[in-house]
Amino acid sequence: MRMNGSVLTLLLVMLGSAGFAQSSAGALGRASDRAQQVFDGRTQESADTIHDGAAVEVQPQYPGSDTAMYRYLRNSIIYPKDEAEKKLSGKVYVQFVIGKDGKVDQVKVLRGVDPALDAEAVRAVRAMPSWIPARMNGKQVATRYVLPINFVAE
Repeated sequence: MRMNGSVLTLLLVMLGSAGFAQSSAGALGRASDRAQQVFDGRTQESADTIHDGAAVEVQPQYPGSDTAMYRYLRNSIIYPKDEAEKKLSGKVYVQFVIGKDGKVDQVKVLRGVDPALDAEAVRAVRAMPSWIPARMNGKQVATRYVLPINFVAE
């Protein structure tokens, strides 16, 4: 079969562009795969991620119950003498992290009342026994927790 020059050129161009399209699709697929790997890497949770308490599937729990936690605080907190004599009262908001292992860490006062009351609240929280950690997707995760501690002078 004999072809004229323009038909042969057109056929070669078409064959060449089909090969180019296939090689482009392959390159595009590889680039897309690399982009997906980068995205997946960015969305994976780092080992030191700390979740807010409201964002976890299963909340952290003080061993026993909330009632046991408040009983612990009542028994552990020693009202500073000078503040008790002044009948100083108020609510100290303490923030802390319950680690993947349940240990209390990174304790700090978010809103305090008095330096002595604040320090006593921090001391009592730091001394808490380990909690049952929060869970996300079936795994234990670190969680930020805020606890109001109410000091009432009698």
